[in-house]
Amino acid sequence: IGFMGLLAQGVFLKPLNDCIGEKLVVAFCFFIGAVDNVMYGLAQNKSTIYAAVALSALTGMAFPTISAIKANNVAPSEQGRIQGALYSLQALASGVGPVLLRFVYSRAKESPLGPGSMFVFAGMLYLVAVCVAC
Repeated sequence: IGFMGLLAQGVFLKPLNDCIGEKLVVAFCFFIGAVDNVMYGLAQNKSTIYAAVALSALTGMAFPTISAIKANNVAPSEQGRIQGALYSLQALASGVGPVLLRFVYSRAKESPLGPGSMFVFAGMLYLVAVCVAC
């Protein structure tokens, strides 16, 4: 995962940003996050998991791009405040996300998707983020 993340952010992010722009990079990353999570949720074999892990590196390009968008649109005196707000939001999501997904798992573990239901739910949340990003 680490190498794929380095490759995504170090090699693909700049050309992708130049080609489609920051806003669409964020939407693209969120869409890949949706596909990635649905792949986890519906996986029937290891090769699907490996493909999803490879795709997940592209999702990691979203936060640096969001950070750049926000940093480029505030005054220099507000840089620390906006970065603090972004990292606070990320920390909040890191705390609330597992609790929410655990709740979905506990309610849907007997469904046809079984444990994969929480990943499919996470994929749907990513699709909501795509709509917001566009």
